[in-house]
Formats: sequence, structure tokens, C-alpha cells
Amino acid sequence: MIQANRRSKFLAIAVLAACGLAVTEPASGTDDNIGLWTVFTTTDTFPSDDGTSRWSYWFDGQVRLPDIGSGATQFLARPGIGYRPGKNLQIWAGYARIETENAAGTRSFENRYWQQLTWKAGSAFGGNISMRTRLMERNMSTGDDVGLVLRFRTQYSRPIGTQGNKNLIASLEPFYNLNDTDWGGESRLSQNRTLIGVGWKLSNKLTLTTAYMNQFVWRDGAEDASNHIAIMNFNVKF
Repeated sequence: MIQANRRSKFLAIAVLAACGLAVTEPASGTDDNIGLWTVFTTTDTFPSDDGTSRWSYWFDGQVRLPDIGSGATQFLARPGIGYRPGKNLQIWAGYARIETENAAGTRSFENRYWQQLTWKAGSAFGGNISMRTRLMERNMSTGDDVGLVLRFRTQYSRPIGTQGNKNLIASLEPFYNLNDTDWGGESRLSQNRTLIGVGWKLSNKLTLTTAYMNQFVWRDGAEDASNHIAIMNFNVKF
């Protein structure tokens, strides 16, 4: 038990330190962009007669402006179904449809299938640590190959204030391409997302999360990108 608690504290420190570095140490020699992501999310268990359903649903829709003022936009819709085999573990599978328009006005489309494990890793410093591993199969309109991507997120969340309606959130999420593709993916570490923000419980049905995210992207044959993104996530329960 003591060793588990120490591991949880180490993970919490690592995530918070990484988030702090992302905010205070901007990358040099990179293409820096300022963006905005607006996210609508709803997730809950399916209704059951006894209120103990193990099945859940997930949907999120996003409008992304990766570089404000450039004309580039991205739209994402992502439904999913989850099953909880145990108290701290949940299994998910779903689909995502993504439409991207770059600054030149060229559009591309992606059909993405994804499978995910989420689990509660422990607690530290008055907060909780959760883990998420997601495998994605990416099918792009600009090529024939299927790109396999593995992403792993560590997140720390703890209450702040005295009213119990706010949470500090910090997370770290690297992405790794598992194979090369004809549409530009190369087998390697492709990007990292570091986030820090605050979740506000506005009512029993609505939570708003406002956050800063640094999205560092390693590019093939071009200057790497450091995207500074403001996130507004509206989480609704029906």
C-alpha cells in the first residue's frame, strides 16, 4: 500500500512538472501557432432497472482552429461505447469522423476507429491519478494505408477552493505512430500534448473545463510545430 502511494505521488509530480515546463519553457526553432479548440462532450451510463449498468456511452464533437487567422479548421465527431468490468477499469471502442481544411483551402477526410482502456491509478496530494491508453486505426482520404497510432495519457485532478465545484487538471499525453504510411505518417513519436486547466461544475448537468494545452508535433521534412491551444470543453449529462 505504501509503495503504491509512493508511485502515485511520483506520477503526480511528473505530470505537474511536465505541464509546468510546457508553459514556462517555449520551444525554440519551431513553428509556433496559437489556436482554439471548442469541445462538446457527453458521457454517462446507460439507464437500467436497478441503476447498476456496466455499459456507458460517449460522444464528443469538436471545432478546432489550429492557427487562428490562417483559415485552417478541423471538425471532429467521435461516438463510443464503454464497458466497466471492474470498479477502476473501463473498456471503450468507437469511431471518429474528422474533416480538415488547411490554410490553402484543401480539404481532407479521416475515418478513425479506436479502442481504449481507462483506469484509476491511485491518489496523491489530495487528488486522483487516472490513465488512458488508446489505439487508433487512421484511414485518410489522401492515401491508402491504415495508420496505427498508440497514445497514452496520464492525468492528475484535485479539488481546489472551498466550495467543491472546481478541480485543477493536469495531463501529459504522447502519441506514437506504430507504422509508416503513404499519406505522411512515419513510425516514431509523433506528438505530445501537455495540458493544465480548471474544471468548473456549473450545475449537476454541466461542467466547463478551460485549459491551456501545448501540442508539440514532430514533422517529417518540415519544421516542428509548437501549438499553443486554448481549450473550452462543455461536458453535459442528459
